[in-house]
This record gives sequence, structure tokens and C-alpha cells, in this order.
Amino acid sequence: MQIFFGILLVAFGMYSTIKSEQMLEMFGRIPWAEDKLALSGGSRTFYKLFGILCVFIGLTLIFGLFEGLLRWIFSPLIRV
Repeated sequence: MQIFFGILLVAFGMYSTIKSEQMLEMFGRIPWAEDKLALSGGSRTFYKLFGILCVFIGLTLIFGLFEGLLRWIFSPLIRV
């Protein structure tokens, strides 16, 4: 099941990164991104960064590294 969701995330991330103009037309502009990322493209840059993050998370799901990644990220907060 993780592999299936990983493949979907990778596919969505690739689409979002490659077709950022179509994502902008479908979902519109993001005010926060337009304000903070205005010099580098605003919403288009946000859609590309979001797509790259989806590809990264999808690959960690496919290769079974997601749980270890979460443990590494949250290890300073949780002392077991």
C-alpha cells in the first residue's frame, strides 16, 4: 500500500513541477507565495517546490524510508 501511495505522490509531484503553469491555472495564485516568493516567480515557484517535496516523500515511501525519516526529524522532540 505504501508503494502505491508513493507512486501516486511521485507522479503528482512530477506533474506539479513540470506543469506549474497548468497548476497555477487550475488552483490560482497563492497570496502567501506571491508575497514571500515574489522575486523568484511567486506561486509558480511554490508549486514547483511543493512538487519536489512530493517526489521526495513519495520516494521515501517507495523505498520504505519514510518511518525512519520521521523518527529522525522528530527525535529531538520525543525522548523514548
